[in-house]
Amino acid sequence: MQTDKKDTILVTGGTGFVGQSVVRRLLQSGRQARILARKMPLRQPDNTSVEFRHGNVLEPQSLEMAMQGCAGVIHLVGIIRETRHQSFVQAHVQATENVLQAARAAGVGRYIHMSALGARENARAEYHKTKWRAEQLVQASSLNWTIFRPGLIHGPQGEFTTMVVQWHAGKAPPFFFMPYFGGGLLGQQAVTRVQPVLVDDVAELFVRALETTKSEHQTYELGGPDQMTWPQMLEVFNTALPGPRRAILGIPFWLATALSMFPLPGLPFNRDQVMMAGEDSVCDLSALTRDFPGFVPRKLETSVREYIKSIGVI
Repeated sequence: MQTDKKDTILVTGGTGFVGQSVVRRLLQSGRQARILARKMPLRQPDNTSVEFRHGNVLEPQSLEMAMQGCAGVIHLVGIIRETRHQSFVQAHVQATENVLQAARAAGVGRYIHMSALGARENARAEYHKTKWRAEQLVQASSLNWTIFRPGLIHGPQGEFTTMVVQWHAGKAPPFFFMPYFGGGLLGQQAVTRVQPVLVDDVAELFVRALETTKSEHQTYELGGPDQMTWPQMLEVFNTALPGPRRAILGIPFWLATALSMFPLPGLPFNRDQVMMAGEDSVCDLSALTRDFPGFVPRKLETSVREYIKSIGVI
């Protein structure tokens, strides 16, 4: 399929939760979306503005071929848990290096990068440290880059929302209550804060960044309008979801840390996730509202009530 270079944006991770929303937003903006996919669909989509290219961010040659004829790239690939087949270093650092090199080779000038809130050099969690290392590669590149650091992203079909729905239905561990990590002997103290952001708001900014020079060579922290504790966030879902309300109880950090050192089958968290949950994940949105006029992130309660019917629980 022939496309116009000025309109074609390559999206890595375009088949994922955030990626699908980004692709929709690209199409709404009148652009072409080229999706890098490890597994090709059985047939190309009917929408001629969407194109799939077979490739892998860990295979440089496939990346270079997919990059040809693109004006920009939105790099979304990342993992929240390491597996036997992929480490944080591979998924965050090596993948980013490969994408940057392929973009330079193909003459792609515009680069939008998804990092994570909390990414920093001295982070305790490997997830945050490898996200930071990827950022350093982006900032050292010759590309015209923008970095976003979203916090907890929610939305229909998202991993977090799916997990909360299963907790509420009693279909996922711990089955009898909706859990969070807390301090103290019983997990009821020193509860950390979070600032959940709707996936469509994330996608809006990623695509709008292609359009404004103000975002060039800038790093933005990204969250929603609500800063709340984990129990407060879970209560929003508890209220919105149909059926009996569930108890919301804390799991002590000391217990979660001990369990994560000897992971049991079905344990829904790992050591990195426990460490990340032990610190606030909130941010200041003033830079976003300054450089993206009119951007108003949607409140958690409003968003959840709007999309809850689409996730198959009503």
